[in-house]
Amino acid sequence: MARNLQLTSKVTIASSGTVSGALTIEGGRTVLALRTPTGLTGTTFTFQASDDANNFYDLYNGSTQYSVTVGASRFIALNTEVMAGVRYLKVVSNSAEAASRDIIVINGEL
Repeated sequence: MARNLQLTSKVTIASSGTVSGALTIEGGRTVLALRTPTGLTGTTFTFQASDDANNFYDLYNGSTQYSVTVGASRFIALNTEVMAGVRYLKVVSNSAEAASRDIIVINGEL
């Protein structure tokens, strides 16, 4: 049977905001990459994760908060070992976005 290896979803960071809405990562999938829009204000993303969709916590890799350098119109591969097990995810920009920004989240089966 063929497997659906990749899905794309969207989270939005509101104008003047820094934190996106929550995204549910379906069972057995891992966040693989992000695609950023043109005009992105922030230069770094961190993440918040949850196992119950109510209580979100900063995502860490060991003792260091996990972050990625971002820019406008980029496809950014993520560390799947850090993202493994994340059920609910929020994207956090280091800077208030000048307009509403849709971030494409690519997730799939490993």
